[in-house]
Amino acid sequence: MSALRPRISLPLDLHLAGRRPEIEVARHTLRPAGRARLDALVATPAEPRGVLVYFPGFNTPLGPWETAKCQYLAQATSMQVVLTEIPGMSRYGDPIPRAIRAEMLRGRIGAWADLNLAYLSAAIDGGWVAHTATVQALGYSTGCSLATAALPALAELGPIDGLNLVEPVAISRRNLASLEAHNMLDFGRMPLVLATNLGHDWVMSAYRRQWREPSVKYGPADLLAIATVLSGEELSWHLDDIELARCALARGSRSSLCRRADFEKVDASLQARGIGGPTVTVEGLGHQLWHSFPVVTHLIEAMLA
Repeated sequence: MSALRPRISLPLDLHLAGRRPEIEVARHTLRPAGRARLDALVATPAEPRGVLVYFPGFNTPLGPWETAKCQYLAQATSMQVVLTEIPGMSRYGDPIPRAIRAEMLRGRIGAWADLNLAYLSAAIDGGWVAHTATVQALGYSTGCSLATAALPALAELGPIDGLNLVEPVAISRRNLASLEAHNMLDFGRMPLVLATNLGHDWVMSAYRRQWREPSVKYGPADLLAIATVLSGEELSWHLDDIELARCALARGSRSSLCRRADFEKVDASLQARGIGGPTVTVEGLGHQLWHSFPVVTHLIEAMLA
């Protein structure tokens, strides 16, 4: 085990670390000039010491489920947490602009990340995100690609404390059929992940309320563009170009979308460059581990606290 990049094996523990934090989470609707609407969540602890920009995964509505995750993130880090819907996947159903989609169909994520940053800038300009003494970024799945591509621009807000990637996907090249096959394998593991929340009444209550909330909407053209981005290695390429002191990585031991060999290649590259941060493996779960609240709370502690 390297002192620079310790390897942590996180056993599947069904105990929930702590009660639900009582931290205010505000919802805002953002509409930068000339852009479609997106919703955002901002969680603010009592004495914020910076901002954590959280990039969610594919098909993530900003309802009770994500609100609770933002509360845990804010409590564990003492940072203000900001989360926006992914452009092209909002409850309003507005598509990704055609020019940006064309770039994504070439496997390039830069314009899509810039679009996401426009909404984050709108939240900051609106005065809802004000605690930028230090900055951390956290991404899950698709959000890992957006977080990594956006990091140089986020550094303009304040010094970057770290990048945290949970189940990065765009770290190996595969065709769209393979990506979908891996997605279906991991989706088949979802019942096991959701079962880890049983016995935690408030979690299951939030889950049931989430199903009554509007879902995000997206069209086939945007789905193809996003899949094209995720089937390449652009996350790894962006990561190689970023000057960074710390980068935490996490995957589920059974994940098909975040394959072990590719994950270890990213870890080895960070190690060779002298970039610190833990490399965490959650035993017994696959890609959807971020839907298990017991796992989320332990991962936050291992990666961010």
